Amino acid sequence: MSALEAQQRGLLALMKGRTTVDDPYLRRVASSRDLAMVRKIALWWMSYALSAQCRFTTRLLRRWGALDDVIADYFDNNATSPFVEELSIDFLTAMQARGDPLLGAVAAFECALLLARTGSNAEYEILWDRNPHCVILALEEGGEPPPSEPENRYRMRVSRALPQLVACERETGLRPV
Repeated sequence: MSALEAQQRGLLALMKGRTTVDDPYLRRVASSRDLAMVRKIALWWMSYALSAQCRFTTRLLRRWGALDDVIADYFDNNATSPFVEELSIDFLTAMQARGDPLLGAVAAFECALLLARTGSNAEYEILWDRNPHCVILALEEGGEPPPSEPENRYRMRVSRALPQLVACERETGLRPV
């Protein structure tokens, strides 16, 4: 690794709050207020880009008061592509893995839509614990998403082969867990 590459990696690590450094230049950068400003700009850009590409997922996180913290955590702990399309897919995939059923379903839906709209021939299935139409409508209008419906499950398919890209069926009579 060249000295320049090591310095660039060190700057990125500092910006992501990942490491302490031995290099004198990087030590000066680490203690500068300019580093904080660069980080703030990077997080702002990421929030702006993700809000434009992943509007329902980011609206849900914003509604919960968690968007800034989730984006900062994602930025600090993941490789981040400079290409918004890749960043969006990676972010939505990470949101699906966070363990919240509503967040996971919204993120999976948006990820499937992005992939279908950009040419994927795959069919994606998303299971919802509440009516997805009501969830998306609430997020679109700034309302509260509906509660979980333990007796129902909604099976959504997303595919370029479907007339409207999306189809959804409600399965009823499920036993509450």
